[in-house]
Amino acid sequence: MTGSGLDALRTLILDQLAPRGSLEIEGGFITSLRQERLLAEAERMLEKARAAVESSIPHELVILDLYCALAPLDAVTGATTADDILNRIFSTFCIGK
Repeated sequence: MTGSGLDALRTLILDQLAPRGSLEIEGGFITSLRQERLLAEAERMLEKARAAVESSIPHELVILDLYCALAPLDAVTGATTADDILNRIFSTFCIGK
């Protein structure tokens, strides 16, 4: 509530997700325009979530922005769900007119 300890928490989360030095060692690059667009979309949503936090928006609404940031990241990494597959299939044609 007071913000105390947030910097330490951020550092701990980053160390868990990307241990210090791992990005330099493993490297990484964007291999397509599609990936670049998806990562830009994720970045926009993360910035939106940051602005919501700074504006004291309730955390229930901030989490929606975080979920919106996760979807393009899942698309880059290839993480899919059954709903994703069904949505892709049914978005290409119309059934039962």
